[in-house]
Amino acid sequence: MDTLPDRIYFKDLESRFVRVNEAYARWHGFDSPASIIGKTDHDLFAAVHADVARTEEEAIIRTGVPMVAKVEKLTMKDGSVAWGSATKMAWRDESGRIIGTFGVTRDATAAKLAEERLVEERNLLRTIIDHLPARVYVKDTASRYLLNNVAHLAMLGLEGQEQATGRTILDFFSNERGRQAFSDDRQVLETGTPILNQEKSDFGAGSQLHWSLTTKVPLRDLEQHIIGLVGISHDITRRKLAEEELQRRTNEMEADVRMARQVQETFLPRAYPVFPRGVPAEASALRFAHRYIPATTLGGDFFDIVQLSDTKCGVLVCDVMGHGVRAGLLTALIRGVVGELGERAENPAHVLAEINHSLAPILERTGQPVFATAFFGVFDTTTNTLSYGNAGHPSPLIRRAATGTVVRLSSEDPEPAAGLVANFGYTRRECTIEPGDLFLGYTDGVIEAPDAAGQIYGDSRLIGFLQDSIGQSGEEVCARLVRDLATFSGHSIFEDDVCLVTLECTGLVCPVQTVSYEI
Repeated sequence: MDTLPDRIYFKDLESRFVRVNEAYARWHGFDSPASIIGKTDHDLFAAVHADVARTEEEAIIRTGVPMVAKVEKLTMKDGSVAWGSATKMAWRDESGRIIGTFGVTRDATAAKLAEERLVEERNLLRTIIDHLPARVYVKDTASRYLLNNVAHLAMLGLEGQEQATGRTILDFFSNERGRQAFSDDRQVLETGTPILNQEKSDFGAGSQLHWSLTTKVPLRDLEQHIIGLVGISHDITRRKLAEEELQRRTNEMEADVRMARQVQETFLPRAYPVFPRGVPAEASALRFAHRYIPATTLGGDFFDIVQLSDTKCGVLVCDVMGHGVRAGLLTALIRGVVGELGERAENPAHVLAEINHSLAPILERTGQPVFATAFFGVFDTTTNTLSYGNAGHPSPLIRRAATGTVVRLSSEDPEPAAGLVANFGYTRRECTIEPGDLFLGYTDGVIEAPDAAGQIYGDSRLIGFLQDSIGQSGEEVCARLVRDLATFSGHSIFEDDVCLVTLECTGLVCPVQTVSYEI
């Protein structure tokens, strides 16, 4: 009995201890089990627990019915709290007469605290998704709803989750659009191929037309089996109507509509935009390359490339706090904010202010900090300038072709990460970027990658690496930098997300010519 880690005790009919094991004595701070003999729970615990324990033991003595594996809160004399899984039974003599009780208590404190932390995390996640402007939902393998945020419930015309759980989209919309949405679900669930940023006619009241930007991705378990899907839908009706109105006024609107379909909301770009639109990739004034290596299934680092016009490009590099589902939801929120800014995204300070404005309410409502470092820059191929803002993000680098030097886009007065200071006014800065120059944006997973001795990769090593890369393309720089990080750290799986994006200013000019046809 004394070799067991569980706490074992025997009590008489008055609930006085007559025998305990070594583990029970040590738990209460006694050197020997003999020190507890004759005491009661009122000598060891606060009355709030001791009174309950006495009542339970009286019932066992009276009825002989045991109490099995009850998880109970144990409040000590000094006010400290622990949790235990307790089993109590009647103690009988050789004749079967009840002479007391005996019990075993197993420490459940760690499990209970983990359970409470899980509940807190679940509440935080629910708060985040319910305050997303996008419509978020989760479905099982039969396309039945498991979770819907407030925006999506409102779209379905429901007031609570219980009204949606177990039902499919066909229960709410049996028309052609409903059947198409159900077919999209089956495609994702059966093939594992996601549907990314597709513009679709949306569900609206009566004959009113709505539009959404829809993404559906498979949800997988730890063994990578598909167990459902996650969907995110942004209402882009106002933007769509504005685009259609513009299309009626100009023959060039069709190209703008195609460009709108390429807006990156949730996932990294599958193909890079070209400048100006319509030219071959090799003739583009700007060329891109990237590497993204998440440390977990859902990372908090990401980048986005936004084509603002034929001559202007926005580049966002962002690092959301943490990893996992919470980080993934916050990246969706930030992408949605940036994606809805439209022409206002030409001002980097305004973009950062909007991201900050979207994150600040989460801290106010949950009491838990939620923040993201972010760099947003706008490259203008007409003026060869880069205007940018930085919200607490590692400073990007520019490799100058003319001098062979590396310039760090740092500031003497760094500005805070988005989400930390409400209504903060971010600064817009500007520098030149000439033909042949290469821009490198990255997240802290690069410079903070540790080696076996705990030394980090660091800014100086990164600058030296880029100086040694003169003459190499952005694709070559990204590939070599990932290899250098793996060599430095000693492994190819990094402790933190690694996100790299390069932009090369080619200096090429290939104007798009309008062709008219006469009939």
